Amino acid sequence: MLFFIIQITIIVYMIFCIYFIFDLKKYNINGIIHNLKQDDLKNVNWEDLNPIIFNYKTHIDFNYLLKNYSNIQFQNKSIKELLTDKNTIFRNSEIIEKTNINDPFNFNTNILNNYSFNINIINKQLLSVIKNNYISSLEYCKFNNNLISVLDGEITIYLFNPKHKNDILNKNLDIIKKYAHKYYLVKNDTVIIPPNWYYIITNNDNKNTVLYHIDISNIFTFHYNYLR
Repeated sequence: MLFFIIQITIIVYMIFCIYFIFDLKKYNINGIIHNLKQDDLKNVNWEDLNPIIFNYKTHIDFNYLLKNYSNIQFQNKSIKELLTDKNTIFRNSEIIEKTNINDPFNFNTNILNNYSFNINIINKQLLSVIKNNYISSLEYCKFNNNLISVLDGEITIYLFNPKHKNDILNKNLDIIKKYAHKYYLVKNDTVIIPPNWYYIITNNDNKNTVLYHIDISNIFTFHYNYLR
């Protein structure tokens, strides 16, 4: 009897996995960006697949990182050396793993679905420290939700609807920015990007800009997102 129950459970789980993996390929061809207050996130219909910009206050900034993590070693350098040299660090998970910065950031992913229980799982948490006149590559959002929060500094983010995929791939920003939703983000501004969208980030103030990234899947897609 127990073996039968396990078999049924596995079959049901696989059916849900197939459903959510196919659902992950959807996008809103008429998607628009919504500017909301944090308290309004609980009322969002996440199935609309629209990017959301809101303010998420945290005390973490460039000076906080220097004060609390300067002596931690990373890639044969201290965190302090990595933060203060001229090289940009983009979407790096090892810094998060070597510190407890994810604890004070503490974003509740439960609000990012319309179910009565939490099915979300954090695939990765990453940190970017952007220096000088930086322009990122065209980044693809493959996860169920892709969060970027400005901990310090200022950025311009160009968000591209998936319907423009063939217009933007393998082209530079000057050519493709006409297809973008362009937003100027400052400290504590946070954007949640649905799957299949693309983005480019540029550093506005030519100073140190610190970004916190969270790649969010759910219990039915985390393995698929991890492997692809």
